[in-house]
Parts: sequence; C-alpha cells; structure tokens
Amino acid sequence: MTLTWAANVEPDLAGYKIYVGTKSGTYNFPGSPFVIGKVSSYTISNLPKVQTYFFALSAYDNAGNESLLSAEVSTTLY
Repeated sequence: MTLTWAANVEPDLAGYKIYVGTKSGTYNFPGSPFVIGKVSSYTISNLPKVQTYFFALSAYDNAGNESLLSAEVSTTLY
C-alpha cells in the first residue's frame, strides 16, 4: 500500500507519522505509527489481504511537536 500526500512546507519539519489500523479511529496495527522522514509518499508492505485498513498522517517538527491527525482514508486489500 503506497500513501502519498502534499508535503508540509514548514521550515522546521522533521518528518511524518503514519497511523494504521483496522478500525476507523483506532490505529493499533503493529508498528504504527510508522515514523518517517521528509518524504511525501511511503509504502507499507506486508499488509495482510482481505482486510480494510484505515490511515491517518501527522507531521512533527524538530522539537518533537506533533500536528493533529489528517483526515482518515481507508482501503480494502483483496
């Protein structure tokens, strides 16, 4: 599953966190949140099939402050 988003343009951006879950609003997938750098797409591999996944994204800065979560998106893998 590859997620893409519009990059944050704040000068002190340190990276993003991708939250993943199998229930809307509950991001408890193993390894979640995935902490990544200053990229605008990320591929999460080895997600089990025949399951619906919910994703949300936050940005964090060099001081460790984290934004609110983005709007949630979902997909079902077959």
